[in-house]
Amino acid sequence: MPGIAFVMIHAGLPARAPLSPPMKLQDLDLNLLRAFDALMRERHVTRAGERLEMSQSSMSVSLAKLRDLLGDELLMRAGTGWMPTELALVLWPRVQEAIAALERLTEPVRFDPATSTQVFRLIVIDYIDLLMMPSVMRRIRQEAPGVRVHMLQTNPHHFGEMMAAGELDLALTYFPNAPAYVKGRKLFSDRFLGLAARSHPVHGAALDVPSFCALPHVTIEPDASQIYNVQIDAALEPHGLRRRVQMIKPSFLALPFVLETSDMVASVPARLARRMSRMAEVEAFDLPLDLPLFDVRMVWHPRTDHSPAHEWLRELMLACARDA
Repeated sequence: MPGIAFVMIHAGLPARAPLSPPMKLQDLDLNLLRAFDALMRERHVTRAGERLEMSQSSMSVSLAKLRDLLGDELLMRAGTGWMPTELALVLWPRVQEAIAALERLTEPVRFDPATSTQVFRLIVIDYIDLLMMPSVMRRIRQEAPGVRVHMLQTNPHHFGEMMAAGELDLALTYFPNAPAYVKGRKLFSDRFLGLAARSHPVHGAALDVPSFCALPHVTIEPDASQIYNVQIDAALEPHGLRRRVQMIKPSFLALPFVLETSDMVASVPARLARRMSRMAEVEAFDLPLDLPLFDVRMVWHPRTDHSPAHEWLRELMLACARDA
């Protein structure tokens, strides 16, 4: 479908600096667009070929065709690797949009969850995993038994890059500084509470900020990220105080069982604190800090905005969030 690819890639190209020789965008097809995308992701001809199950020689031929059609080197040797040209970097996001649009032409106009075998790739922070994914998967098993969910593990700060590269469909996250190029929708708001063993003397005590900081704390830092600590540390900064951290965990997994048999405390989202109080002998308490509510959001790339399958998934997430 060269005509469609030409329109999508040409739109928005800078009017300055005409290229020589002129670009022959009307001759681009979907296979060449995929080759360009693979080359940009891998920055290596052999690995790009492996990504598309092509031989190195076939990928080299595709690169030569792309260079001829676009009038640019696109990738240039840099040591043992390849470095994209300025034009390649400008074209890459438009090529990805064109690929997504062309692939949508082969999708059913209507998405039928009952017969779909779609695979959705998600990043879900463990807090949301505990709260929402049991009901999400229950709904999927009921409505779309052929649909599969692949949950990826990565630093929450990297999800935007993965979406831009087409490697991720949806992220459910608490991340206040999401990249500007992604789209998002609020699932719910939450706030932080303290959590400790039911027998802990903190319950019912008149807790001030210094006393709170002096307690032995468990903090959650997934993949060296501070997403769960930013608010609390910022609220403590005017007091010139920091928490006495006794233990750092990468996830909330097993946290209530650690707390119920110790004198340590943790600061956790309120919805999770309520869930954990049903799992172990722990109880929530109010923090002596004036903390704002924070939003948990689902985030996606604009290229999936009008995909019937992705629209269905996002609506399912919204429905499950209402019960979280």
